[in-house]
Amino acid sequence: MIIPALDVLQNQIVRLYQGKYDTAQFYPFELAGRLKEYQDAGAAKLHLVDLEGARDPQKKQWQQIQQATAALSAPYQVGGGIRRYDDVKQWLKAGAQQVVIGSMAVDSKEEVAAWIEEFGAERFVIALDVKRSASGWAVATHGWLEESQLSLFELIDFYLALGVYDFLCTDIGKDGTMTGPSFTLYQEIVAHSPSVRVQASGGVSSLEDIRQLIELGVSGIILGKSLLDGAFTVEEAIACYQSA
Repeated sequence: MIIPALDVLQNQIVRLYQGKYDTAQFYPFELAGRLKEYQDAGAAKLHLVDLEGARDPQKKQWQQIQQATAALSAPYQVGGGIRRYDDVKQWLKAGAQQVVIGSMAVDSKEEVAAWIEEFGAERFVIALDVKRSASGWAVATHGWLEESQLSLFELIDFYLALGVYDFLCTDIGKDGTMTGPSFTLYQEIVAHSPSVRVQASGGVSSLEDIRQLIELGVSGIILGKSLLDGAFTVEEAIACYQSA
């Protein structure tokens, strides 16, 4: 599945380079209009990130994003600063198909497990952002500023046991770089557990990248900067996915 993505900061569409806020590149697109364009182009699912909320949970762009998604018929998943029970409840009530849980899924596993039990495993995407280290894939949290002692595969196994199958994995070194995705990362995840529905994110710059990811067995491909910068269109990406 092709999943167009939009990140929101200061009420504007933005892309960061390797998650660094001081690299913010703002785009002159209106959020609701851009989401509708992606939907009308055939996207079966959309991805939204509240970067303001991710940086400071007290500054969630809740109202702006809610207004922008109100007219959508395509399902969407949303993440960024979701760290409380009420955050999960609020987004699901607003119409999000799934909430994307990042730092909390690493630092507060038992609390997230309680949310999963109440709302249902199918309503969650676990976001695990990683960087290559000498010991394997190190998981980063809190806007990629901190590093967990838990390994990528320990966390995947924990949530699989709770019935969660949707995982969004990003190689920080590839995010926003347009240098190609981390094929090794996704190959290792699929090999570890074929039941994982992994969403590949970061670095996709060409239709050939999409073809290679499909061959590796990823479930979804999140496209952000490549669509905003016009490397290819949503229609072209979907056609590539369907023909692979």
